[in-house]
Amino acid sequence: MRTEVAWDKMPGGKYDSSKTRVHPVFKELWSNGRDWLPQLLGLPTGGCANAEIKAGDLTLIEGHWEPHEKCLKPPVSLLSWLLRNVDSLARKDLDSESRRSLSNGDPETVALALRLLRTEDASRGWYIFEGPTCPDVFLVAREAVVVIEGKRTEWGPTIDTSWLYGRHQIWRHLDAAWEIRGKRSVYGFFVVESETASIDGVVPELWQNAVRECGSNQVLRTSFPHRSVEEVTAISQCFLGATTWRRICDQFHIDFQKLPHEVPKLDT
Repeated sequence: MRTEVAWDKMPGGKYDSSKTRVHPVFKELWSNGRDWLPQLLGLPTGGCANAEIKAGDLTLIEGHWEPHEKCLKPPVSLLSWLLRNVDSLARKDLDSESRRSLSNGDPETVALALRLLRTEDASRGWYIFEGPTCPDVFLVAREAVVVIEGKRTEWGPTIDTSWLYGRHQIWRHLDAAWEIRGKRSVYGFFVVESETASIDGVVPELWQNAVRECGSNQVLRTSFPHRSVEEVTAISQCFLGATTWRRICDQFHIDFQKLPHEVPKLDT
């Protein structure tokens, strides 16, 4: 029997940015070679004042986006900080005796959790308080890694996790990418929808304000409780700000008007 999948039951809804913006745009870019990353990195604005695109080989060797997003593990240093500070986390509904023991500071439970964290390759467990982060686009070049968070109908970034208030989504992506960068540079930015009447792809004022807020001292403190001041400064310089889907399309001669307005209805 063929049944129609209701749009409101689909992840992201009928205006899902992963399907109506991320996939078609990056599929088109990828089909045009592997040397377009420098141009793309030049489009975002409003990020860290000290951010700069470093010289190096930016030839792309990997690209991940819908439906094959690349999820990145949180830093072990963050997971360690979280399990040692359970009593200060956002959620108080600790769902196991072990987690309640962590919250009470039981030394044997803390020691066990730290041992499991260092020896088990797990993404879930009673001793884990943050899961993998999945940027909408993850690009790997010979000398750079790039994380991109795509938005369409949202008028602001995701700013909390289940356990930690103020840990912004873009910083989660950059934190995880920084952990696996090796000697490569790291960059991250938003791609958002321009206002309906805009034909020049200007980032909407609400998103300009949100980008500025991302770089505030308060947000950096709440997003990186496990990092030193020197590390936070270095990671913050990876944030390039935001650009728009229209601006990318204009830069790379993609017909913006042909991007899907809605996710097609699916029959199964």
